[in-house]
Amino acid sequence: MKKPANWDSVEAITGNYKKLPAGGYVCNITNAECVLSKTGKEMLKVAVDIATGEYKDFFLEQYLSDKSRTNEPKWRCYYYQLTEGEALGRFKGMIQNIEASNPGYKWDWNEKSLVNKVFGGVFREEEYINRKGGISTSTKLIAIRPVEGIEEIEPPAKKQINNAPDNAGSFGEEIPF
Repeated sequence: MKKPANWDSVEAITGNYKKLPAGGYVCNITNAECVLSKTGKEMLKVAVDIATGEYKDFFLEQYLSDKSRTNEPKWRCYYYQLTEGEALGRFKGMIQNIEASNPGYKWDWNEKSLVNKVFGGVFREEEYINRKGGISTSTKLIAIRPVEGIEEIEPPAKKQINNAPDNAGSFGEEIPF
């Protein structure tokens, strides 16, 4: 076998990665924009990262790692909040929690003013069907709360798939290799 020319400089992909545990984290907003939902309703799309502690810059590190391997890296943590109709109360609560977490900040109906603001993020582990048909898990931001006391909250229960295929995660009697 011939040694590839860039062997010494290429980043090894070992399959190991750091997983964000469920729980509460102090987060910061890296981007915010007003977009339309699939049904045409206005909503706020907020890009989020972890602001402090052991997992600080967790999503930025994933993005930079992706960027080193692909021309189309993706940010992996967004929070979507509808801003009208029945969701108006949740939107107002979200804004008030961000205001409470950023002394002196007052919402001015400019979504870009949210960039670099902090809040308390509640993250939950969720199951999903992966590309191979098995069950995998990821950790998702499910709520925006005030920063105060967020790191002491009890992690929410895992969201499990109710109607997983009977063979998800199982190969039965046959070994797949």
